[in-house]
Order: sequence, then structure tokens, then C-alpha cells
Amino acid sequence: MIDGTTTGLGREKLWNFCDMARTHEIMFAWSDTCCIDKSSSAEIDEAIRSMFRWYRNSSICFVHLAQTTSLEDLQADEWFERGWTLQELLAPRVTKFFDKDWNPLVNGPNHKENVEILQHVIAATRCPEGALRDFAPGPFRVGRRMTWAARRKTTRGEDMAYSLMGIFDVTLQTAYGEGAERAFVRLVEKIMLSNGNQSVLDWTGKPAASHSSKAFPSSPRNYLGQTEYNLGRKLDMSITSIGLRIPLLMLRLSKPRFLGRTKDDHHRVKFSLSDERISSLVNPITVVISKGAYIQEQDWALGVYNYMPPYGIRDNGHPGIRAQSVAYLLCRKSAPDIGDAQVEHGMKAKDDYRFYGWRKLSTLGFVTFTVKSINQDEVMVMDKDFLEVVHL
Repeated sequence: MIDGTTTGLGREKLWNFCDMARTHEIMFAWSDTCCIDKSSSAEIDEAIRSMFRWYRNSSICFVHLAQTTSLEDLQADEWFERGWTLQELLAPRVTKFFDKDWNPLVNGPNHKENVEILQHVIAATRCPEGALRDFAPGPFRVGRRMTWAARRKTTRGEDMAYSLMGIFDVTLQTAYGEGAERAFVRLVEKIMLSNGNQSVLDWTGKPAASHSSKAFPSSPRNYLGQTEYNLGRKLDMSITSIGLRIPLLMLRLSKPRFLGRTKDDHHRVKFSLSDERISSLVNPITVVISKGAYIQEQDWALGVYNYMPPYGIRDNGHPGIRAQSVAYLLCRKSAPDIGDAQVEHGMKAKDDYRFYGWRKLSTLGFVTFTVKSINQDEVMVMDKDFLEVVHL
């Protein structure tokens, strides 16, 4: 009996599932449609936080593709559009795919080892073959993994974040009613604090409106088009009352040149690096700033986040910049420079707006640039003063 009825598609699916389990000589089977007590919030919370582990520890996972009759129409099946099914695809070590009539789509004990079906699954999901065959969960390669979920949908908005917990090997307390964006921000915070991998920073577009900081994406879609530049290092990130605390390689920019507006009313501007130590190695950079931003007299900088941290260059402890670099566009209100020698107790001065720190601007697309004279497998050592801890 499912949902109080003894007939219907749900009953038929469950019976076929149990028949298939018996055929494979499996004594115990679990189905998310009927093995979770939906009236118990504690059981729902436990199931959500344990589900990836249950799939990973299963002897086999059966995937029923209700709209599929052959391999040729597998890519159009709605199973590949649902948020929860991403972990169902990645977590199990052994999987079998069945068509709408519960016939196996290919032969063999483990369809994850079948090249023919993997080609169709890769086309449907954009997940690489290595991840499909032997997925390693964890808070790394964040941008790439977020893109796998970016076009998926969940009935409840919060589930988009909750369904990704196991993939990134982090744990969240479920809080239905908080909204999709708040749940996703909590997920990103967990990823940042559990590993500090640079790849979590590789997003663009509109930031989360529910957070006081502008350094948090609003959904997995922010990671679409991610650069996949060298982003494997760890940074010392922390979340404070004044924003995300993070060390960035700061490249100061000259006054922007306004190039006009796009058809959607976004700002097209061009910047040049102002520091002579590196300006000759980087061509002027054109950036599209999201509409609504106030382009005024202020300080500008690129906050490079895929740099080599100081601990990665053992000879001198300096940071290093890569040939292919990616950065945030940052700004802060300009203020006169007040040197320490001019400051005395009791003197009066105008508020130094720089105290309020750098602000991340929303851009259309990633801010990338090439540093000349550096090979792809090299970094250029930078002076220590380029490295700055900022709060975004």
C-alpha cells in the first residue's frame, strides 16, 4: 500500500522493484518513495543526511527510467532532470538501468562498466566518465560539480542544497521554510569551512540577496561556465560578522573607461592594471558589470583567487600568479591617504571610507586574464604586498 492506496503506478513500481530485488537474491531493499516516514521530521532529516551513504553502501542500485524505451531516448528521461537523482547516479558503485517496462537497457552485472550506456549518461548529465564509474565525494572541484546540478529541479526549493550534501561530504541541518537561497548559502559556507578549496570561489553573476556579504552565490547556476583554471589549492577562509575573510592576490586597477551599455543595460568597462610591476604583462581587461551598479569615483582592484598561496612556493614564501588567472572585480569608495606619521591623538579627520573595505561587484561572466611570459605549468613569484586579507 502506498499513500493509502493499493493500486496505481506507485504500487506497480514498488512491486517490480521488489521482484527485481528477489531476482538478484537480495533480502533487504530500500526505496525512497515508501521507506521514509514523511510524518516524522526527525526521520526525514536523518534520511536526507544519510542517503548518499546508503546509496554508496548498497550492493546494487536499480534505476527505473519511466519514459525510456531504448538507449536512444535515455537522455530525454525526466530522471536526469531531478535534483535528488544526481546522488543516486554518483554514489552507488554498482547500478543497473531499466526501461519503462523494467527491462535492463544493456547486459552485464554493472551498467557503470558499460561504455555504450555511459556515453548516453554523459550526454544527459555532463558528468565525466571517471565520476560516473568511481565518484569520490568531498568539498573540492566545487565549480564543476555544481554545474552537474545547475539545471536540475526539486519540488521543494531547499532540497536543491540538501541533495548536494553527500556529494560534497558535508552535513546540514534541514530547515524547510528557510528558502532555496538560504539553504544553498549554508551549503556553500560548509564547503568553504571544511576545505577552503579555491574552486568554491569560481562563480559569477547575482550574489545571494539573503546574505549581508556579496561573496556568496545564490544557486548552483552561478557556477555555469566556470573556468576550470588551476583551482586545487586551499585558502584560509573564514566567515565573520563583516563578511567572508579571505586572502586574495590584489591587483590595483586604473580608472575604468566606460565603453557603453549592452542591450540589457549592463555596463561595459575597460580596465588596465596600474601597478608598474605587472601592468606591462597584462593587456587591458573588458568587463561587463551587472546593471544597477553605481560606477563612480572609487578604488578598483582585481582579487585573484586561483593564485599559488605562499606555502606553495617553498623557496621564498611569496605568492605566485598563474598564466591563466581568474579574479573578482572589487571596488571601494576612494578616500585621501592618511599616513601614520600624520596621525596624532586628538586630531580630527574625515571618516576614512576605506575602513568599510572592498566590495565584490556582480559581473556577467568570469573576469579572466592572461599573464604574458609564463608557461602553463609555471607561476610568477609576486611581492608579498600583493597578498591582502580582505572581507567581502
